[in-house]
Amino acid sequence: MNWQWFVPTKVFYGDDVIKNNASTLKGLGEKAMIVTGQGGSAKRNGSLGDMTEALESMNIKWELFNAIEANPSIDTIHKGAEFAKKHGVDFVIGIGGGSPLDAAKAIAVLAVNDISDEDLFALKFDDVLPIVAVPTTAGTGSEVTPYSIITYPAIRSKKSIFGDKLFPQVSFLDPKYTLDLPLHITIDTAVDAYAHVLEGYLSPRHTLLSDLLAKEALGILGAELRHLAADKPLAYENRNNLLYGSMLAGMVISHTATSIPHALSYSLTYFKDIPHGRANGMVIPEYIKFNLKNSDDPRIMEVIKYSGFEDVDSFIATMRKLSGTVPKLEDSEIEDYINLAYGTKNIRNNVIIPELDDLRTILKMSM
Repeated sequence: MNWQWFVPTKVFYGDDVIKNNASTLKGLGEKAMIVTGQGGSAKRNGSLGDMTEALESMNIKWELFNAIEANPSIDTIHKGAEFAKKHGVDFVIGIGGGSPLDAAKAIAVLAVNDISDEDLFALKFDDVLPIVAVPTTAGTGSEVTPYSIITYPAIRSKKSIFGDKLFPQVSFLDPKYTLDLPLHITIDTAVDAYAHVLEGYLSPRHTLLSDLLAKEALGILGAELRHLAADKPLAYENRNNLLYGSMLAGMVISHTATSIPHALSYSLTYFKDIPHGRANGMVIPEYIKFNLKNSDDPRIMEVIKYSGFEDVDSFIATMRKLSGTVPKLEDSEIEDYINLAYGTKNIRNNVIIPELDDLRTILKMSM
């Protein structure tokens, strides 16, 4: 089997990793732009304070851009890029969940490339400002991926920017930043992380190394999903497991990409405002049923096994409990959503390629 592996990000993991490794920031430039969400969670969980103290200890100036909404739009990215240009920053630090981290990556591109939206998504750019990532949720794994997912109204969906230059140069993962994460966000992001590793394991692009990481992540995240579904309290160990599992899942999809659940979930988020991870979870049970019905690939049942579930039924029950109440979709909405999904590359990144009618069945049965 021929394969390659490339994850150039230097990862620091554990307690107080920003403070203890502040010198790593020194070589990135003299002025940083910190990108965070609008809600102020980076300040409340201590990650913003830790980062600004680290920067100041290295005599690095910084500017704060705290305007990132959930599922950041291309308009917000342009505003961030103008902010970066105005303040003459040398590198970009994303702090938060997937939205600030993905936004930081896209801003790092447009800050030094005067290009149209079409050229941005066509990957017609050269240099990118150095990127630093500090995840404060355990879901996207963006701290170790070359992807930035941006809401793009021109296509009524999300669209990805990707490339080796979008890997963060440095990522700091400290479980304490996730300790006070609200339960609903913890569930949404945990399901997203699990969707990554599930879809990655069932991707035709899987490799020997991605499989090793996926098996580890499936076991860790599967156990934590059952813990969440059982309404048990979350201790530091659970938070640590979720953050570690999310990082592993990010490494997996950095090489395999995602599949059918992600492609279908984008419309649920764009049109129905359902959180991304939860939208994935709503689709996963029928996605697994579709695969089992139409393919004899043993990897499908291996996912259930490595995740620690007794059988398919218990797996589906857990996913449905965590996904919560699903929306009611009109037939016209289903047709619109599946046609939007059918044009994406994700749809064909599966053990079996679905037809449009298969997507219709998956989405209709999911709702």
